[in-house]
Amino acid sequence: MTCAAAHSLLEPYLDGELDAAQQAQVAEHLATCGACAGMHAQLLELRAGIRQHAPYYRAPTGLQDRVRAAVRHAEGNSAGPWRWIAIAAALLLSVSAAWTVAMFRSRAAGDRIAQDVLSSHVRSLMGAHLLDVPSSDRHTVKPWFNGKLDFSPDVRDFAAQGFPLIGGRIDYVGGRPVAALVYQRRQHIIDVFTWPSAAAGGEPEGTYNGYHVLHWDFAGMAWWAVSDLNTGELRQFETLYSTPSGFSGRE
Repeated sequence: MTCAAAHSLLEPYLDGELDAAQQAQVAEHLATCGACAGMHAQLLELRAGIRQHAPYYRAPTGLQDRVRAAVRHAEGNSAGPWRWIAIAAALLLSVSAAWTVAMFRSRAAGDRIAQDVLSSHVRSLMGAHLLDVPSSDRHTVKPWFNGKLDFSPDVRDFAAQGFPLIGGRIDYVGGRPVAALVYQRRQHIIDVFTWPSAAAGGEPEGTYNGYHVLHWDFAGMAWWAVSDLNTGELRQFETLYSTPSGFSGRE
């Protein structure tokens, strides 16, 4: 097995999605190739870090039973207004619990997107798919997406501010094709993923095994920036991108 073939199979190998023969071939290659074994170790470390920072939340066990018991207790109590106070408290608890669960589910969905953009960024650095259209000219990069996506990404060049555009590619996040715009800051690569979204809010953000993830929403689009650049400079880049400047949006 060649290194290129092993690279393309590393993630399904980690997830146990290969058949027995392919699993054995990848394992054999990793045992004899130090470079690929190093990539495998990095992916394992990355997966562990994402799982650590993206916990799954469950509602407390027995919450529904406790709410029902409180209501039954209130209904059987004839002590004047206290009955209705207990019912109101039980209903308030139920609504509060439902809101909390919904909030956690929303956070979990955001965590999944963060995992997707982070994995896509790492794959692009490890393989040969960093750029589909290598160019520092936004008037070359932006038209390249025409007909390939159902929207037109806002492509800007911040070379004067020290964040030059170096190209773009099509990637997949959350099960849909998105635009990935690629910038550079000294030796650091910044991937900017964008797609139409009506969602508001910039969470989750965080640092995962040395990679920083930022999220913002602007002009009906979701934006995610990923890089190993320090957070101060990455936020400076976010500020540049979230400032209106002839935004084109969906076309």
